[in-house]
Amino acid sequence: MSLQTQILHSVLASKNQVLTVDYLAKKYKVPAEYIVALAERNKDFVVTNGVVMAKREKALTAAFAGAGVVLLFGIVVLLPGLIG
Repeated sequence: MSLQTQILHSVLASKNQVLTVDYLAKKYKVPAEYIVALAERNKDFVVTNGVVMAKREKALTAAFAGAGVVLLFGIVVLLPGLIG
């Protein structure tokens, strides 16, 4: 797995989807400047004031996808049971 992917997984797995550049640099044993360069090249990250954040569009897209699955389940499974 590439370092960029590992960083993405680490940031997404954190509670607020925010980790400091220093923490990531120590965790992956690379210079902080390298973390910043990788994060700036990735469209899924925002780098501000020494902090790497995951963009929120992914979370919003996942929420809409989850709502769509629940709605589809309701239409396909529950609605016929209520009608018939």
